[in-house]
Parts: sequence; C-alpha cells; structure tokens
Amino acid sequence: MKIVFAGDSITASGNWAEAINFAEVENFAVPGGSTDGLLDAIPEIVGSNPDLISILIGTNDFGNPEINRDGADVGARVIAIVNEFKAQVPNAQLLLHTILPRGVEVTGVDLRPRVIEANNFIKANLPADIELIDLWPLFVAPDGLSLADQYVMADEPTLKLHLNENGYRKWITVLLPTLQRMVIAK
Repeated sequence: MKIVFAGDSITASGNWAEAINFAEVENFAVPGGSTDGLLDAIPEIVGSNPDLISILIGTNDFGNPEINRDGADVGARVIAIVNEFKAQVPNAQLLLHTILPRGVEVTGVDLRPRVIEANNFIKANLPADIELIDLWPLFVAPDGLSLADQYVMADEPTLKLHLNENGYRKWITVLLPTLQRMVIAK
C-alpha cells in the first residue's frame, strides 16, 4: 500500500512518513505550490503508482499577484485536480482536504472570504466517491475566519498561514483514522 501526499508547503512540511506506519509514504507537495503546479505534477505522481492520494491545495492561488484567483475558480481547479487523478489512476483512492483558514495578508488584504467560497464550491461539487476531510471547522479561530492561534507558526501572527507542531498533531488525529479506514477498505 502506497500513500502519496500532494499539495503546497502546508502538506510539504508534514512528517507523514513518521506518523504513518501502516503504508509506504511519499510526499510530492511543493512549498509555494498552486493548483497549476499540482495539475502539472499529476503525471509524476501517477508514475509513482499510488494506492491512495491525499490532497490539500489551493491557498497559494489567493493573493499571488501572478494568479490571484477568486474562490469559485480555485474550488473548480481543485475539483479538476480530483477528476484528473480519477481519470489517470482509477484504482487509487482519493482523500481531499478543504483549504485551511488563514489570516489577513501583511498588506491588509483579506482573502479569507475567497477561501470560504472555494471550500463551499469544493463541498458542493465533490464527486460522491471521494473522501473529504473538512479541515476548516477543526482549525478556525473564534472569529470564524482565521487559523486559530494555537495552530499558527509563531512568526506568522498576521498571515496565519502555516501550521505549527500543534496544528500537525491535530491534523494527524483526524487524518490517521481516515487513512486506516481507507486502507482497510481497499
């Protein structure tokens, strides 16, 4: 059984191989990665012969001056990634995560409503045979928009984009039972 992780720096920074002792693990996540980059990386990921693919992508599509997409566009791109994986690796199981909450950009731009829009699009358009972990309610602060302080890297008091060790521990507590169930079902 081979589990691969695909996404951006949030996924790239996870020590998944240490946490998962019941399968081979490979991490294809790329810091700064966007939906464009993940679409381009699909052939390489497919070439690794995954049995299960865990995906968290989309936050870098917001606020990046080169792409700076709206929420529905990002949500549609995430669903396109899922559908492309389904087409290219029809026997692999897919596990999609909603985009995590985040803070306000250092410039003051608030991208959080776009993240909410993307997550709503993803949940409304996800194919029925795809497993989803909705990370938003698990990580959102009392303000209903930001990544909760107990999960934020200390050097990101405003941006609140990257998880600290507490955040990864929290994610693992939700992720592991889901992966174990999916592996047993396969």
